[in-house]
Amino acid sequence: MQAHSIRQNSGWQSQYDHIDPKDLPDNAIELTSEQWMVVTAGREKAFNSMVISWGGLGFIWEKPVVFTFINSSRYTYQFLQQESGYTLTVFSEKYRGALRILGNKSGKSNDKVKEAGLTPIKTPSGLMAYKEARMIIECKNIMIQDLDYNKTAASYKIADMYKNAPTSHHNMFISEITNIWLKK
Repeated sequence: MQAHSIRQNSGWQSQYDHIDPKDLPDNAIELTSEQWMVVTAGREKAFNSMVISWGGLGFIWEKPVVFTFINSSRYTYQFLQQESGYTLTVFSEKYRGALRILGNKSGKSNDKVKEAGLTPIKTPSGLMAYKEARMIIECKNIMIQDLDYNKTAASYKIADMYKNAPTSHHNMFISEITNIWLKK
């Protein structure tokens, strides 16, 4: 990840409303399947983002949680494993082009954030997000679990989900929702 000018969060409360996870204004299924959430992990000096469309929201171990599924071959994966927290951001439709860049390019050798025209910011918790996001969900890792493709139900064909046989695997991140911020 290239060095970026990180926007500091003076006046955070004047820009964002804090909401309870139970008051989420969006359809939880549409957030991951249709709206292309962006996961961002790392710290100001080194972070990466990618688009995700596998995941969900729920409740486990007396905590509101998100479930995200990240392929171990993705550059963002190492940041998710190294850090205890990350953000999920949701953007309005006008940012679909920027999200295509985040989803199609690797941050390992490209400054895709700059190319996408997004402005990195730090949340009050110190996690990385984007100024342009309409919603920021702060998450704290609880559990990381390898998906064992050999344990799928007999009626389900995992090969149907992959054009080619998977050379790497997905991990499920179960993470507590610590804050949700809606842009005013």
